[in-house]
Amino acid sequence: MRSRNRSGNIGAFLGANAWSVAVLVMLTACGSAEEARQPDAKPTGYTILKADLYAASPADICRARDAAFLNALVQRVSAALPPGTSSFDFVEFRADVPANGKAASALLRFRTNGTDGAAVTMYAVAPFDPQTCAVGPFSGGVGQGPDDPGASVTFRE
Repeated sequence: MRSRNRSGNIGAFLGANAWSVAVLVMLTACGSAEEARQPDAKPTGYTILKADLYAASPADICRARDAAFLNALVQRVSAALPPGTSSFDFVEFRADVPANGKAASALLRFRTNGTDGAAVTMYAVAPFDPQTCAVGPFSGGVGQGPDDPGASVTFRE
């Protein structure tokens, strides 16, 4: 009886599938590199825009320290709004931290419906501690901010 040399058949099998194996190995290696995510960069600023609310991780220092930071601030401002004011549409939060050692301040800008039902842009401004993200007592009103020529203070905390 004659014995078969199976090693020849295996070599032919591997030769025919060598490209498939090589492609599979390359795809696996590429997939692993894509899955290895780089760690998120450490936040360096104090600005929060509306689009930032939908990001996977906060890009600002205050929400990176305390996820409830903005929610707590919005609740404080909402509670101080004049009677008859309705709705609250966040626009932005900015903290001005001067490099010259002067006092820092925070500005929260939002849209709401005034007592007459008309949509208005409002602001709240307060002292700000960049070391702790503490926002002090605020005042605010109608307008883009306290420097807006048409701004008027209509509420205080």
